[in-house]
Amino acid sequence: MLTVLTVLSGCASVKKMAAGRGVLRAEEWVSYDGKTMPCKVWPVPAGVKPHGVVIAVHGLSGAKSDFWYLGEQLPLRGYAVYAYDLRGQGNDPVVAERGDISGATAWQRDLATFHALVKRRHPKTPVFWYGESLGSLIALHTAADLLGNWSDPDGIILASPVAGLRMTLSGFQRFLLETAAKLSPRSRYTLGELAGVDESKIKVTSTSTHGGQMAITPHHVSAFSLRLLSTIGSMLDDNTDSAHRLKMPVLFVASPNDVLSSADQIQALFAQIRSRDKKLLWYTRSYHLLLHDVQREEVVKDVTHWLDRQIETLRR
Repeated sequence: MLTVLTVLSGCASVKKMAAGRGVLRAEEWVSYDGKTMPCKVWPVPAGVKPHGVVIAVHGLSGAKSDFWYLGEQLPLRGYAVYAYDLRGQGNDPVVAERGDISGATAWQRDLATFHALVKRRHPKTPVFWYGESLGSLIALHTAADLLGNWSDPDGIILASPVAGLRMTLSGFQRFLLETAAKLSPRSRYTLGELAGVDESKIKVTSTSTHGGQMAITPHHVSAFSLRLLSTIGSMLDDNTDSAHRLKMPVLFVASPNDVLSSADQIQALFAQIRSRDKKLLWYTRSYHLLLHDVQREEVVKDVTHWLDRQIETLRR
């Protein structure tokens, strides 16, 4: 979880990133810098031309497999789903790099490159992004930084958007952690250690906790570097600026019970989005992991309706 990230900040912003060159294969892809990472494709049924394509970006300590339900359902509705594992997370082929990241630029250029590769495979098909939790931050900031580029996504879906953090720390506590991140950027800590909380009590669905989920998750990352956490803190600080620069259609799917962001914080970020076409949907019986909770059928149904409406608009 990202509970501790309110203590970490920065001001870096990535402007007009080039997608870079890469290669997209059946179960892996090569990014802009030559790094090879796993990916997964859920195609539409044989003989069916897809209405659109959805690129799914997972959250902290997540993986492409988190989108199995999306990948199971959307192709039946005419939308192919592509997902990839984030560098620095539990399925990073380089074990030593799990739990670490050089900076937000790496995540954003990865998404830009993966998007370009998918567009190349589906040159005349609309492409949308579905970013969950940390993936919502990556999608938000990458979409903002790609404005004006021919390869902009046709719309973005921010699921369980990290709009802010419920927990706040004193200025002194924040200073101490910012200093530690500069002095020892690769030092690693569990989120429970930094936040001073019991991860087994952090509810992520109506029937499970973060600790319980991670105990049975093979791609779980037990500890994260201070520079990775600082990177996410910087992205949070830049949320408003990125929201102001969005022009493509945006859908928020969120829960007021989210452990990371409060309903007020999510509503405030939504208000900052300047896209003319924006929508916020609440799922009051669910928690952070919407696609794994009791309202997942509603989420997919609503996402499909939104995608269908975007396709209709593009065809006019």
